Amino acid sequence: MFLPFLLLQLCATVAAATNDNPKTVPCEASSFTNPVVPGAEVLSIKAEERRNFDIPAVPGLLEPVSDLNFCDVQIYLTHPGANDKVLVETWLPLTRGLWNDRFQATGGGGWATGMLDLSLGPAVAAGYAASSTDGGHSVDYFSADWTLNEDKSVNWDLLQNFGTRSLADMIHVGKSLTEQYYRQKPRYSYWNGCSQGGRQGYAIAQRYPDMLDGVLAAAPALRFPALTMSFLWPNLVMKETGTVVSNCEFNWFAAKALEECDIMDGAKDGVIGNPETCTFDPRSLVGQKLECSGIEIEVTEAVADVVRKVHEGPTTPYGSKVFPSLTYGTSLSTFVNATTNPDGTRTLNDPGLDVFARTILLRKSDKYNVTKLTTTEFWSLWAQTDEEYGWIMDGDNPELSAFRDAGAKLLSWHGTIDDIIPHKTTNKYRQRVERELGGAKAVDEFYRLFLAPGVKHCGFGDGAVPKDPLETLRDWVEKGEAPDTLAAETRNEAGELVTRNLCRYPRTPKYLGTGDVNKASSWGCVGTDEEEEVSKPGKTFRDEL
Repeated sequence: MFLPFLLLQLCATVAAATNDNPKTVPCEASSFTNPVVPGAEVLSIKAEERRNFDIPAVPGLLEPVSDLNFCDVQIYLTHPGANDKVLVETWLPLTRGLWNDRFQATGGGGWATGMLDLSLGPAVAAGYAASSTDGGHSVDYFSADWTLNEDKSVNWDLLQNFGTRSLADMIHVGKSLTEQYYRQKPRYSYWNGCSQGGRQGYAIAQRYPDMLDGVLAAAPALRFPALTMSFLWPNLVMKETGTVVSNCEFNWFAAKALEECDIMDGAKDGVIGNPETCTFDPRSLVGQKLECSGIEIEVTEAVADVVRKVHEGPTTPYGSKVFPSLTYGTSLSTFVNATTNPDGTRTLNDPGLDVFARTILLRKSDKYNVTKLTTTEFWSLWAQTDEEYGWIMDGDNPELSAFRDAGAKLLSWHGTIDDIIPHKTTNKYRQRVERELGGAKAVDEFYRLFLAPGVKHCGFGDGAVPKDPLETLRDWVEKGEAPDTLAAETRNEAGELVTRNLCRYPRTPKYLGTGDVNKASSWGCVGTDEEEEVSKPGKTFRDEL
């Protein structure tokens, strides 16, 4: 009898260990207590079970997600004195078996603090408990109308939510609900975002360094207000020089830059491996001819000079560069809206990208027209932007020692032909962190950056896009496997799979000279891991640019 008794006891012990917290609480509001959110009060909780939930595809942004089963918990909270009402929505995989023991906070995009369903769906499909927030305002990626009160004064409370506050609130709420629902804390917690979501990830690392175990932040809008002002630079150059260059012409120059610099990484693959080494000069094409709208156009010195100045990026009349430029080979169609007329003249149209200046700086002034903006007006608005709004919406503080000391990891990637946010902004930030915290090798212990040649904003382009960077971050956080490369892939025009291993910054890709150029095994990473000389303290990002 003694041996069977021991076996029964052993089986019971194993069963208890393998079925620890096997169930969840009911998916209803009464199952949850108000999460503790510093500086905020919970207004209401609503919980609803969702089964077989589908999210349709968003071309170029989201693959279709189907048959999701989760507990949808919506919490509204407010910040006393702010008169705001902020939604934090958390999706919890419906059963304990569907949950991967992890929590994911998700970022926004454009002028939206969060993307709600578009970010929650993929996270839950991957097994995460996940949260998103609207920051207390409309989820509109292209409008900043919510930043103004009815009297056109700035709503600073909503801007604070957008900048940082709602990000921390979302994490507090999401982690609390996850623990309540599954009756255990998430083993690990992560951030996942690109563009605005990338900026938010950096802001979390800087301002709330001990809230998460890992941050995945791609193509970050580190200096968001200044970035939006930089969108106006091409128009200003063309207006002030009196020379309008059409989108067709800009695209031609981009193709010529690719033609000249593609081979510099050792292979003609339709991608410039390291834009920093591309010495393309548009003035070398003066006299050549191209066709736009059926009209033959000859490249003049004036046209070439405009292209050069636009690619230099915002530069003061005294020659100081105040924001990184887009690399040659990058499309300018996002910023330029100029057409070629039947008589060969060009018309400069409003590109519609002056949301920040028109809405926040000028309070929707009817007198404002970006195509008529003067140099004096532009630099006046730029100064106002940095002075009044950088502190609340920027994410470029290089002091990451608290994040480092918390044992957290920051994984970031940026496409080198990003046509919205110049990848150089991320390069420069990384260099500042190195100066602050002991050099490249020391920073690599907790923060690694990967550049994606030929990739546009958060994806697209002809280059290989990171395949599963969040999984790479998890391996770094949970297994201590620091990544030297980042697996990426795309398909070329023929539909063939193209794979690459993106290089850890500052290394760059180089074709090995043999093998299929479409395969990652035919490429290596070149460069040095030696730390650069640490610059004197006190030099700022803006000084450096």
